[in-house]
Amino acid sequence: MEAIEATNLQYQHELESRKPDGRSPSSEATRVIARCQTWDTTAVTRAFLIALLLPLGVLTGTEARGYDPAALVASAKGDLPLILTVPHDGGKFIGFVAARGTGTSLRDSGTRALAERTARFIEQRTGRRPYLVVAEFSRKFADANRAEQEAVESPDALPAYRAYHDQIAAFIAEIRSRFPAGALLIDVHGQGAQPDTIFRGTRAGLTTRRLLARFGRPALQGETSIIGGLAAKGYVVNPTVDAESLREDSRFSGGHTVFTYGSNRSGGIDAVQLEFGSQLRAKPELAEHLAEALVTFMTQHDMLPR
Repeated sequence: MEAIEATNLQYQHELESRKPDGRSPSSEATRVIARCQTWDTTAVTRAFLIALLLPLGVLTGTEARGYDPAALVASAKGDLPLILTVPHDGGKFIGFVAARGTGTSLRDSGTRALAERTARFIEQRTGRRPYLVVAEFSRKFADANRAEQEAVESPDALPAYRAYHDQIAAFIAEIRSRFPAGALLIDVHGQGAQPDTIFRGTRAGLTTRRLLARFGRPALQGETSIIGGLAAKGYVVNPTVDAESLREDSRFSGGHTVFTYGSNRSGGIDAVQLEFGSQLRAKPELAEHLAEALVTFMTQHDMLPR
């Protein structure tokens, strides 16, 4: 609290000179302070700076909000009909927004590195790179794989959430224009429930409706499918390649991202959620094996030249 007291004293004179009627900081400033009560000393000190400067009218909109939404999303344009999205491996604060009090807030550690390394291996094999979008903000403040009304508890977190989804939507519109023959979104997740298993999520094929219409069930759940390629490398996959039903584990059956951008929507592309077990994410060979499975799948299903 010493840092807070020092900051308060430092700006007291300016506050008094700018507010001769002796009024206390604005209600907006008080609200900012209240939202930051659970933060560490450094963050609270920064919040006090905002609270003291807001009434003076010297902050820009971005400064007053406490963050630039675009700075919390990492993206890279590609030249393949493939986009990799990573919603849950960010660690950055969203301005001065308090942490969510409900819902899962665990980080899917290692999923960003997995996606980035997979992209590099794909480029080595094909000479071209997939599109990539990563949420760099922490899941503690916004869950990028939930619908907007469930994703945040503070409206101040919405600009970061929307920046992530706006970038995905922009890339998909571009991909659909450039690659009318078909395209694929892979939403990269991590899970610890079964550390040695990879779960597929498509809402039982709903988000890959176009793929199933063109190539049938083996394209989603067979030897030529993505999970088929991973199973051939020795990975435990769920559903199994020889499963009679497309039903998926209800815990990992496909979230907001694949449902929003999948081919179940008129402006979408085939979308698959992959949940990688915690033991698997530690394996250096996983990215190369995933890249091989994706390239083989895309070649066999007319997304890449044979």
